[in-house]
Amino acid sequence: MKIIANSILFLFCAFTFAQQGDGGTPISSKFAYDTEIPVVNFSKPNVEVLLAEDALVDGKGIAPWRFGYNNITNLNLINSGEWFNLPNGGKIWLLQVHCESALTVNLTFQNTRITEGNELYVYNPNRDFVLGRFVERHIVDGSLGSELIDGANAIIEYYVAPENISNLGNIEISMVTHGYRTTEDFNRAFGTSGLCNMNVNCPDGQPYENLRNAAVMLVSGGSGFCSASLINNTANPGTPYVLTANHCGSGFGSWVFRFNWQAAACNNPGSSPSFQSLSGSTSRASRQPSDMRLVEITGGLIGGTVPESYNPYFAGWNNSGVAPSSTICVHHPDGDIKKISFDDNPPFAVQAMGSNEANSSWQVQWDRNTTTEGGSSGSPLFDNMGRIIGQLWGGGASCDDLLLPDYYGRIFNSWAPSGSSNAQQLKFWLDPGNSGVTFLDGYPQAELLALDGAIAQGQNWTLTGIICGTSVTPVLNVTNFGSTPITTMAVSYNYGSSNQTYNWSGNLASGASAAFSLPAQTLSNGNYTFTANITSVNGVSDENSNNNQVTSTFAIVTNGIDVQMNLQLDCWGDEVSWRLLNQNQTQLILTGGPYNGQDGQLINEAWCLAEACYVLEINDSYGDGIGGGFGCQTVGSLQIVDGGTVLNQITTAQANFGDQKKLPFCLGSATNDIEAFTLNHFEVSMYPNPTNGALNLEFNMIGKKEISIFNTQGVLVFVGDINELSAEINLDYLAGGVYFVHTQFGEFSDIQKVIKQ
Repeated sequence: MKIIANSILFLFCAFTFAQQGDGGTPISSKFAYDTEIPVVNFSKPNVEVLLAEDALVDGKGIAPWRFGYNNITNLNLINSGEWFNLPNGGKIWLLQVHCESALTVNLTFQNTRITEGNELYVYNPNRDFVLGRFVERHIVDGSLGSELIDGANAIIEYYVAPENISNLGNIEISMVTHGYRTTEDFNRAFGTSGLCNMNVNCPDGQPYENLRNAAVMLVSGGSGFCSASLINNTANPGTPYVLTANHCGSGFGSWVFRFNWQAAACNNPGSSPSFQSLSGSTSRASRQPSDMRLVEITGGLIGGTVPESYNPYFAGWNNSGVAPSSTICVHHPDGDIKKISFDDNPPFAVQAMGSNEANSSWQVQWDRNTTTEGGSSGSPLFDNMGRIIGQLWGGGASCDDLLLPDYYGRIFNSWAPSGSSNAQQLKFWLDPGNSGVTFLDGYPQAELLALDGAIAQGQNWTLTGIICGTSVTPVLNVTNFGSTPITTMAVSYNYGSSNQTYNWSGNLASGASAAFSLPAQTLSNGNYTFTANITSVNGVSDENSNNNQVTSTFAIVTNGIDVQMNLQLDCWGDEVSWRLLNQNQTQLILTGGPYNGQDGQLINEAWCLAEACYVLEINDSYGDGIGGGFGCQTVGSLQIVDGGTVLNQITTAQANFGDQKKLPFCLGSATNDIEAFTLNHFEVSMYPNPTNGALNLEFNMIGKKEISIFNTQGVLVFVGDINELSAEINLDYLAGGVYFVHTQFGEFSDIQKVIKQ
């Protein structure tokens, strides 16, 4: 760090303002004089090393998307800058910071106190981008985070009013962030996200204005981008709660929340749009197993909430844990302007991102050529009713691979987990009156109607996925969003054909919820679409029909058999996928994986299958199965289980199966055919792999097997015959390296990769 001097002529010049702070004109613009401002110079960090570190973290859900390098410092009114007396009897303190070759600069203040009447500003040397006016109500526990300033320089100006000459307050810059991963053309990462990202005001996004206004970008820890959303609560609408990801960091007092940074239309504008920002918050709750963080904005509020001029919308939520028919995400990928993504299919509850909790996350796969990226972490996942059901944890989705999934920590898991304190759950903050509602709409809402009954998929909802058996009993949740108590309600429902009617009666007060079961229905084999709709409330039409209907799809398998697949992943879950095929391998029944972000996890899949024979095909894109190796301490395995019976399996000894392994199995009366069925599926297992010398081979068929082993140059290093079901080959004479074992058995052939240590 080096202090130099820079000469600046202050005149009556025009300033352009970013809306962080109260707005206003820096005092220096009112006086014309020459002066030299001391400059603190920070050298360029090793960007190549930083980018290499980023490549190991991006998309893993363990840290915010880092855009800058934090220079830790202690610049204050005493040891830095220079004071200048003003004709009005006041004075200003000026300091410039310079980060060599930086794309952006932003500041973190600590131990800061602004005496009433004094003012703080931050701006660039051209004075066409100004942050401020900052006063004491913008400071949170002595902290303040600044927005990003384009370029390598920032000027700090602190004005002391004449009446405060003996009461200066205190300004302390604790961190200067060198932006190295944003565009050079526009400030604050504008225009850097992948081209497939859809601007939020494109035609697909126009119906979701409220969701757009709820979503914000945040700057965490001075150097990281995340996304987040304002979120509503049942007791005090407008409380500035913000939901984001737990991995988005700490240092909440200096967090910066950016509102309305978005394109006005579908195409990217030629320059950065305007925006508004607030700085400062306090953490209310966090939870690692579902990657949840809830904070409350505390700096720069008006009347205890986000200024009305920011058009804030506090999004509703749904804590039922039931998969909706589709989902939407609004986010800031790569720290870019606001984008929107769509999954037009139901999400899946899965265990992901290294969580130790079953069904910790929603898995989504984006449609309409949309995606997320680094910087989207913490963004809200909205259901088809516009209510938040989760926040982005991580995943592999990007414009480079639109088929990879993303994972969102579930509101259901974060709501009120067993044994959780107030600081470990959402319920205490979002439902402080303990109303027990499973969903809440956003705020501000339209004028409260007299009769407004709403229906939602309840926590006990059963009509999703594949159902074994012939009988279903839908459970519906209804809420009274109107001002008048509801005593009767007529619900029309169907399973894709003729309508049926159910008449409910009771006493549902305003804001209250109730659950009830529809009559049991017997169905035959097949796929179904279930629809339920409120047709009348208190004997008349509901005044709001927008929240009266739910729809879901499911399949019935009569005489179905519950089958469990237990897949223990090794350390490379993103390499593993599987397909469940019919006996002849001509029909794809189910598929799963790859398991990005789920390294070392146990994957449990429940299937409802008819009596028949099947083939489970498990694939590994790297070609070493699920056997661990290369520093991985977790060796994978797989079991297909019917009740307590293991139908087929891959043991840890068989885990290194190469590129692919097929596991045939039969259910019910079809088990009589298993011997003939497996004769058509030659299997070879080799272990241990890697091996120090002894390589064990196991086969599922008796007969002559011709074994040939080649090195990576194609040179034959071993040849022999095996007639038994098992044998051991001694490879002590081979040098360490990779070899390919080729097995020929009649018309069948198998090639597997083996590592000799």
